[in-house]
Order: sequence, then structure tokens, then C-alpha cells
Amino acid sequence: VLTIAAGKRKLVELEDEILRLLNAAEGSLLDDEVLVETLQTSKHTSQEISEQLEVSEETEEKIDLTREGYRPCAQRASILFFVLNDMGRIDPMYQFSLDSYNQLFNSSIDKSTHHAKLEDRILALNEYHTYAVFKFTCRALFEHHKLLFSFQTCVKIMEVAGKLEMEEYYYFLKGGVVLDRETQMDNPCKWLDDASWGNVTELDRLTNFHGIANCCEHYARDWHWW
Repeated sequence: VLTIAAGKRKLVELEDEILRLLNAAEGSLLDDEVLVETLQTSKHTSQEISEQLEVSEETEEKIDLTREGYRPCAQRASILFFVLNDMGRIDPMYQFSLDSYNQLFNSSIDKSTHHAKLEDRILALNEYHTYAVFKFTCRALFEHHKLLFSFQTCVKIMEVAGKLEMEEYYYFLKGGVVLDRETQMDNPCKWLDDASWGNVTELDRLTNFHGIANCCEHYARDWHWW
């Protein structure tokens, strides 16, 4: 990038110098030795810079293409860092610096298995770094927060990958809230309290659990035993 910028700047300077000399020239242009020498030098320099720019731009395209290929690694690294950052909401003592995280990521790059195939390399780096972050973080967490950290890490990775059913996730976090009990199905399981049956009927509204309320009605004894 710096080479390309410097080359383009040099071309502009050459053009400005030629224009200045042309503007200051008196009489025949061919008789102005300084102008002729400057034009010859500018032509040669311009060709060299153009060739350098062409090579530099091709190199830049290759770098951009390679960098884009590693975007999944950058995405995973950012997910893990923000999960770490969110742990401070659980306990203010959980503070993780960006500098230390960068060192950990660089270490993962060096120590993870290298593969010739880009897809395999990305998979290896993501798996290694995810586990490295887990081990690094758990050393600083209370025991009862380690499972929460693991869960949050898994949820965020699945969410970004589009593998998380958000309705089910919100239900898992908040439970079911019955807004209209008049239309609610009667509780066939006498061993279930109203709040628990409300969770069942609301769970029945989710696509992957549709029919669970009727199942409880038809197989109440089996559900009770289970």
C-alpha cells in the first residue's frame, strides 16, 4: 500500500514539474536543454513507476484475497473476545485486556496445526484458539462461572453461524408467559402446577415442539413416570 501511494505521488510530482517547466519555457521548447532532459528523465521514471505500480497492485490483490480467506478466523476471534468482555457483567473483577488477547491469538496462530488447504487451516486454527481461550479464561473464573462461560461461548458461535433457533433460545432464558389463559388448553397432568403447565403450552407454540401439549394429554402417565 505504501509503495503504491509513493509511486502515485511521484508521478504527480513529475507531472507538476513538467507543467512548471513548460509554463516557464521561452522560445523553442527543443532549445531548452533542461526541459528536454527533464522530459526524458520523466518518461523513464514514469515507465519504472508504472511497472512497479502494476506489480504492487497485483500483490495487493493477492494479499486482499488471502486476507479475505481468513475472515472466518477473525470472526471467531472477535466472538470470543466479546464473550470475554461480557464476563465483566457477571463480576467486575473479570477484566481481560486486548493486548493479552492479541498475544494469545498470535500464539494460537503459531501453535495450531498448519495445513496446505485453507479450509483445513481455518478449522484447525479456530478449534485451537477456541480451546486456548477457554483454558486461559477458566484460570481466572470462579468454578460456578465456568459453565456459564462455556454456554455463552457456544451460544455466540452458533448464533453467528446461523445454527441457533432464537425463539427456542429466548424461551430457554425466559420460560413461557401465558397471556390469555381463557384460550389455554386445560391441564391434563394433575401433578403439574399451573406455572409448569403454562411453560408446556407456550413451548407447544414453538415449531420444533408443536404437539407436546397434546402428547402430555395422551401420555400423562408416561410423562409423570419420566
